[in-house]
Amino acid sequence: MNFALLGDDAAAAPLIQAALAGGHRFIRSALAERLNTSHAEFATIPQCSWEDLLVDNSVEAVMVAGESDEVQTAAKHLASAGKPLLIVPRLAFGAACAYELSLIRDDSHVTLMPAFEHRFDPELVSLSKRLANGEQGAIRRLQVDRVLTSPTSSLTEAEIDAASLADIDLLQWLGGRYDQVTAQRSGQSEQGCSQATLTLAGFGLPDATWTARHGSTSVWRLTVEMERCPITLERSTSPRSPAAMIAAFVAADTPNAPEWSDAVRVFDVLDATKRSLRRRRTIDLHFETLSERQQFKTQMTAIGCGMLMLTLFLMLALLGLGALLESRNRAVRDAEAAGLLLKASDFESHAAVLTPTAETRLEQMAIRLRDEPKSAYLEPTTDPPNSELDQRRRAKIVELLANLGVEAADHRTSLAAIRSTGWDTLMRILRLAWIAPLVLFLVSQGLILLAKPTSSRNS
Repeated sequence: MNFALLGDDAAAAPLIQAALAGGHRFIRSALAERLNTSHAEFATIPQCSWEDLLVDNSVEAVMVAGESDEVQTAAKHLASAGKPLLIVPRLAFGAACAYELSLIRDDSHVTLMPAFEHRFDPELVSLSKRLANGEQGAIRRLQVDRVLTSPTSSLTEAEIDAASLADIDLLQWLGGRYDQVTAQRSGQSEQGCSQATLTLAGFGLPDATWTARHGSTSVWRLTVEMERCPITLERSTSPRSPAAMIAAFVAADTPNAPEWSDAVRVFDVLDATKRSLRRRRTIDLHFETLSERQQFKTQMTAIGCGMLMLTLFLMLALLGLGALLESRNRAVRDAEAAGLLLKASDFESHAAVLTPTAETRLEQMAIRLRDEPKSAYLEPTTDPPNSELDQRRRAKIVELLANLGVEAADHRTSLAAIRSTGWDTLMRILRLAWIAPLVLFLVSQGLILLAKPTSSRNS
């Protein structure tokens, strides 16, 4: 098989050597300058940009081994392009990147395999079969103990998380799908801690414990307590089987081969570990099968709730703004609502003569003013409202109202404050703008009807 290398993580070196020993070839490498420098035997692999790997049809699979953001971006694009990926999991990927790759895998049906080499260790494979067959009774407890060497006498969180990455998958592979996480730290100092403990639990599953402490010599120990007798495996390093891993990736049908969902669960446990340390309690995990369509619906639901709340707040803000900054007082607004306001358009241009329609309205106004203790208002033509034309129009209205039997017409006829045209225009715009986000969101809901599930394809 023709491989390409993406990334410069030294952890990929054993896998590359195993692939070359198995007769496979590495025909391209991208973003691997540091690895080529530290391992001269890989320097002969032709280098290129990761974008070139997208269009190179001679590349049949890509080995991803790196922590940089550029490596993660390249891995996502390669997975979307349908390139099978053998990925060396690293902390920098995190749950967000792991879930995004999971969505890409579900959409494009591309092969994504995390490089958990312990799954192909002969002793562990034999042990998993014995546990599955129940040869020595039910499992009571699983425990992985690590002694880690460190430049200081304390272990940092990064060292602890990196050491637990593969062991968490091992415990879930042997014990089951755990859904409770409890993390503890002992001997804490500014540099780190002297011992870390991680406990996994689940309904109907044996308890699983992972511990790490500082020491002068690296030790990896697996203990499986059975009903009949315990089983213990101890080594100086964690189990590795790069040749079997490469063979399983190429064959693509090995029973013990890990799937990308296994890596996602490991990153979920690591995230839960951080929450458990912060809150000092057990954290429940809720695993859920994700798809791009489900993710879309979830996001649209969250956005919809936000839009409803935003619309409510904008409506309240608009009402408050209109009440506080209205250019006319309450009496003028009430008079306009009651039909007791005469506008400049009710008069002939530049004259104190009412239009025929306005004369009819004035008669109706007089009837109300005779029966109700209200006042009439006249909209002025200038600001402030003291022009000669405004005064002549007011005098004309007073005369007509008095002739129509309105008592104290002079005192009950006033010039209103001039209306702010700019403010009224702004308020009209705001009355449309406050509802616009919700309307646009409701229109976008049609995308749900248009978004059809991706048709299944053979991977």
